[in-house]
Amino acid sequence: MPKLDAAKLVAVRKLLKKNQVDGYIISDFLDTKYIMGNAFIVPDEATLLIHQKGLYIVARTLYQAPIAAAYPEVKIEGADEHREVKIIAAAKKLGLKKVAFDSEKEFYSKGKAYVKAGFKEIPSLIGQIRVVKTDTEIKTMATAAKILYKAVKHIEKFLKVGVSEMEICQELESFCKLQGSTGVPFETIVAFGPNTGNPHHSTGNTKLKKNMPITMDFGCIYKNYAGDITRNIWFGGKPDAEYAKIHRIVKAAHDAVVEKARPGMTGKQIDAIARDYITKAGYGEYFTHRTGHGIGLQDHEAADISQINNGKILENYCFSVEPGIYLNNKFGARFEDCFYMTKNGPKRLG
Repeated sequence: MPKLDAAKLVAVRKLLKKNQVDGYIISDFLDTKYIMGNAFIVPDEATLLIHQKGLYIVARTLYQAPIAAAYPEVKIEGADEHREVKIIAAAKKLGLKKVAFDSEKEFYSKGKAYVKAGFKEIPSLIGQIRVVKTDTEIKTMATAAKILYKAVKHIEKFLKVGVSEMEICQELESFCKLQGSTGVPFETIVAFGPNTGNPHHSTGNTKLKKNMPITMDFGCIYKNYAGDITRNIWFGGKPDAEYAKIHRIVKAAHDAVVEKARPGMTGKQIDAIARDYITKAGYGEYFTHRTGHGIGLQDHEAADISQINNGKILENYCFSVEPGIYLNNKFGARFEDCFYMTKNGPKRLG
């Protein structure tokens, strides 16, 4: 099992102090994974109580011995059900006067028990930390991105007349696994022909023909962290003139964001860079989604680049940039890379 990341625990404890609490309960699977790595395999197997002097865990009994052996600094107690009861008892035993839990992510019944025990509701405290990536997280996500860039090159030789969207999908996912990926963070989108005009087309059995556009939006998971990419290819001879035009516009809008975005700008302001470019080019009504989304343990998380996000995008926030244009029943194009924000602007992962 991996070692506990001391920097993450320090960050949590700083937020505890800021929020004037001396303990925080975590049961959300991804938040638990953020602290403990792959110590727990599936959701709802453990509840964590982080306090200023340590970490107390109540988990399924089968984890008690291996966790105790791997993390001697952690106190762990076994319980196959009603773990909230033991967490409440542990908080009292530890003398914690002010304990909080995540009211956005906690199960209703457990939340009621915590409220009855006098615990405070603080939503998404761990989310506030997860959005700011550590150097280790950024390096891990860069490796995920590199796997995807390799996959784009790899797939070219499989693009032949008669191949299906699903066959290309399977080859992309298989290749990524051979490069170290452990799975996909979302359903792979492979779209041929008019299907490219649907931003979230469901990969099917459409066969590739000459003079067809191809869109591939796919990702991978590497050491728990997601990568995400979208690329477009015109299969056959000279591309359709309008298709070539919208692809140039989409790529230019993507590049404009990379050139102009800066830390401290809001997600809405960054979104406007791409949206204004596409609108001025005459295709604004065909750009039907946000410019990007946050990325980390999840493919879609905080730090979205959208018209409704008035929150600031700060250094070490990670996000996608993926403007698109979609002409329904005709074709569409989206160009996507993932970035982390530096003091000088976005830097591409991978």
